[in-house]
Amino acid sequence: MLFSKKRKNKLTSQKKLRTSILQSHTVLYISKTTGRTHIYRIPGFFPPLFFILSAMIITVAIAMTVNYLSVRKIALELAQARDDSRGLQSEVDALNSRIHSIQESVNQVTNYSEKIKKVTTRTDDRKPNKNKTQNNPTEQNGIGPLTREEFALRNKITGLKIESLELKSLFDIVQESELKTTKQLNDLKRFLVEAQKNALKLQSIPDISPVRGRLTSIFGWRTSPISGQARIHYGIDVAAPAGSPIYATANGVVTKVNRTEDYGKFIEIQHERKMITRYAHTSAIYVKEGAKVKKGDIIAAVGNTGHSTGPHVHYEIEVSGKRYDPENFIVIW
Repeated sequence: MLFSKKRKNKLTSQKKLRTSILQSHTVLYISKTTGRTHIYRIPGFFPPLFFILSAMIITVAIAMTVNYLSVRKIALELAQARDDSRGLQSEVDALNSRIHSIQESVNQVTNYSEKIKKVTTRTDDRKPNKNKTQNNPTEQNGIGPLTREEFALRNKITGLKIESLELKSLFDIVQESELKTTKQLNDLKRFLVEAQKNALKLQSIPDISPVRGRLTSIFGWRTSPISGQARIHYGIDVAAPAGSPIYATANGVVTKVNRTEDYGKFIEIQHERKMITRYAHTSAIYVKEGAKVKKGDIIAAVGNTGHSTGPHVHYEIEVSGKRYDPENFIVIW
């Protein structure tokens, strides 16, 4: 009985709800202008449906507004990031451009260093003998003008760890490197000009041996191997196989090609600063009087002419009419 009563009450409630939904509502409207009365009947389900739709619309509008604001914030952040990225890219491009400029300066420094090394390195200017291969090539030893620290600029630039530095720090390093390389390059240019001037002067100094051979007699008093009497030897004797090339020991002009009983076939070359070099006892002479020669040019061949006991070159240096010991001049034998 109790169950039947509850079921009856439930059915009654459902019936009332259905009746209220199906019932219509009357709306009375009186016009102010005409005074006429208008009667409208609204279905009972319309008000709840209206409120439900309004709530949905408001909810969707709020959600869209929140989403719009969120998207707008993200868009603004992206725009700011894009602007920052463009600014950063501009700075990176500027850095790359300056680093490239520094690299070109470093390359020029290396180029000038090589030029200076060639100029300042003392080399054997004697030309190779075309008829006979020389077995004792000279070693080129020279010290360039640059230090290890100066050449470390390239490592300083290319070895940077970008991720561990601020961009301003990079610009500071680049600017410092630019100043150093620019100063170094200017110094090298001036040094090269001076070195080239000195190198030209060096070509007029007889600092090489006239022949590749063995020193057999020095400058000064000695017993003559021909007469057996003591006499001053005004030069040095360098023994070498007959036919070996004899070289001009400095730039100059051939002033005398002659033959005497003492010297045999000999050559005199006039150099700067009233300096004369003399080459005696030759077997053959390849230059003529008035010819211009350069240091290292082959001018004659080793012989045994004149007062000589074997193939060698008698070599003299005379300055302003006074003869000096050639050993004091020779750097490369």
